[in-house]
Amino acid sequence: MELWDIYDEYRQKTQKNHERGKPMKPGDYHLVVHIWITNDKGQYLIQKRQPWKEGYPDTWDCAAAGSAVAGDSSKEAAVRETMEEIGVRIEEKDLEPLFSIKFSRGFDDIYLVRKNISLTELTLQEEEVADAKWATEDEIKDMISKGEFVPYHYLDGLLDLVNSKVIMKNATMDDSDVLFELQKKVFMPLYKKYQDHSTSPANQPKDRFLRRFELGEYYKIFYETELVGSVFVYLKEPGLMKLHIINILQDYQNKGIAQQVMERLELLYPQAKQWELETIKSEERNLYLYEKMGYVQQDNKKIINDKLHIVTYIKDKGIKTIQGY
Repeated sequence: MELWDIYDEYRQKTQKNHERGKPMKPGDYHLVVHIWITNDKGQYLIQKRQPWKEGYPDTWDCAAAGSAVAGDSSKEAAVRETMEEIGVRIEEKDLEPLFSIKFSRGFDDIYLVRKNISLTELTLQEEEVADAKWATEDEIKDMISKGEFVPYHYLDGLLDLVNSKVIMKNATMDDSDVLFELQKKVFMPLYKKYQDHSTSPANQPKDRFLRRFELGEYYKIFYETELVGSVFVYLKEPGLMKLHIINILQDYQNKGIAQQVMERLELLYPQAKQWELETIKSEERNLYLYEKMGYVQQDNKKIINDKLHIVTYIKDKGIKTIQGY
């Protein structure tokens, strides 16, 4: 008997479990993962579903997929399913979270892994997987047109993210020293301009900085292969996500990276009905970006000193999501 953890519509875990195979109650959600693997040639590792599988039997699919069992986090489920179905050992740090889809019965987290794998290394799960091979984007699209591949409605969006120069990965405590120094490098000149030392992230104590890894999700931002920034978000209340801090190294600003990161964050949290951020009122370039992204400035204002005023922005319309299925 397989049990799933049950979540509410805001992806908050309840105290309930669900037995796989039974109808789910309205308002109950569970976690699903899909793992796409690509190599340096731009090919995708795909598997063929066994002819007795429910849903798209004898059809090609992404590298691995499945439901999170009770006690699993999404990333743990992705690691487990990849090992169980095709015998490929990956680590959580290998996973690139691309987006999540909120559907009628759950949340489907889509991950990418960049890894060169020989087909001879695979150990296919006979109960579910009939075959595996590498395929190009064009070959996958051709298989879809012929009804030979699961017709994912999000495929074009996925391919755009895979081919983007901007990459996001979850940060861990192992990254804390590098990210702490990156934050100081970005914010030191900014807050020096405003003669502020009390609220500047550049002067944040290390122990307070480390709390981010417990309170929310911290992401590393790469431009191609270079680490160029980071972003931290957390759940402020059910349905409201706080974009707490985003920093991009000066040499990589004005490349559209921050906009792409903000769009991806919305895709990663389809349970969010609102997004909130705080920023410096006199930083007009940042204000332009946030307003371009659909954020609306609120009336409240924090006065730090004569030069530094902090304003709040809220976005509750036009949040970017990928529709469920």
